[in-house]
Amino acid sequence: MRHTVVATALLASAALFLPEAGAGAATDTASPRASAVAASAAPAALRVAPVRSATVLTGLDHPWDIAFISSSQFLFTQRDRRTISLGTVNGGKRVVGRSGTIWASGETGLMALELAPDFARTRAFYTCHGYSSGSTRDVRVVRWRLNKARTSARIVKTIVRGLPATSGRHGGCALAFSRGGALLIGTGDAAVGRNPQRLRSGGGKVLRVDARTGRGVKTNPYARSRYAMKRRVYTYGHRNVQDLARRGRQVWSVEQGSYRDDEVNRLRRKGNYGWNPVPGYNESVPMTDHGLPGKQRAARWRSGGSTLATTAAAWLRGSVWGNRSGKVLAVTALKGEQVRLLRFSRKGRLTGQSVALQGQYGRLRAVTVAPGGALYVSTSNGGGTDRIIRVLPG
Repeated sequence: MRHTVVATALLASAALFLPEAGAGAATDTASPRASAVAASAAPAALRVAPVRSATVLTGLDHPWDIAFISSSQFLFTQRDRRTISLGTVNGGKRVVGRSGTIWASGETGLMALELAPDFARTRAFYTCHGYSSGSTRDVRVVRWRLNKARTSARIVKTIVRGLPATSGRHGGCALAFSRGGALLIGTGDAAVGRNPQRLRSGGGKVLRVDARTGRGVKTNPYARSRYAMKRRVYTYGHRNVQDLARRGRQVWSVEQGSYRDDEVNRLRRKGNYGWNPVPGYNESVPMTDHGLPGKQRAARWRSGGSTLATTAAAWLRGSVWGNRSGKVLAVTALKGEQVRLLRFSRKGRLTGQSVALQGQYGRLRAVTVAPGGALYVSTSNGGGTDRIIRVLPG
């Protein structure tokens, strides 16, 4: 969802951005603790960005990620069907990859999809998925290869294994390549309280690895550790990372909150983002606990008193967006049923926000930009009712 991801046809002009809506900006109910604030959800206070949209594909089930491989074709995953499919901008689709060991339960299944930087030559791409075989259950990152005819794909190598999995809750897994070519892997905490702050666990982290071997890169903060997983750690203290979006050298994460405070974070090497739900799994603690030892990184945006269930994110890119290119981050939401448009300064300060597609298609999951600038967004309503939508400026 970063693969060039453009944030929606939103904004006919920069004037569509209003000042930050503040802590009440989230919509929808979350947990019972959040229900009291849901009625005052703030999208009504946000400027609506005009867009025009059209359905490209239908009959899908939780399409989780989309990556364009040409101007007319894209790959996409379906979480619960555990398939990789090839779609076309004219509405065609066919399954090209599957594996019997992919495990789907709750929030976990076949999730993120990221093209290798040299995809045009190697036809290699990466996915995150739940894995189950015998007594083994975890979340894994694997490399696939698409054949020349683009009719089938097969797993070539498992890059990282052993990311924690329990019931399937908080199995979020996001992929992106850094500017230097390392593979970044954002993970969920598997609803285990000690995982986010425990550096030997792969849960609640952003890992940075060599995409060929899966080993931690030499410039990682704990590269000399005796523990393989710790050597991979780039940042920690996350709850449930859903996506990663790169802007130049900067890497940003989208993270789902507990009963409040979905977050957009700018990642810093060795950064602790403050999630520490202990003892047990205590979700009443702050998303960013500044009482922990050391310095915790503050979020660049929060949803406030209720959650939107934020999912994917992408920076607007290209001349079609004018001076908005590289300044506006589009963030999709499940409960919020919207694309939230966040404008950030070059230094990462939030300067305004707006909203698009509010309630038009239900729960929104993936966001990717096609060659030429159209935005492709997926829904996540389930039951075979999902679709992929093309969005253009209104």
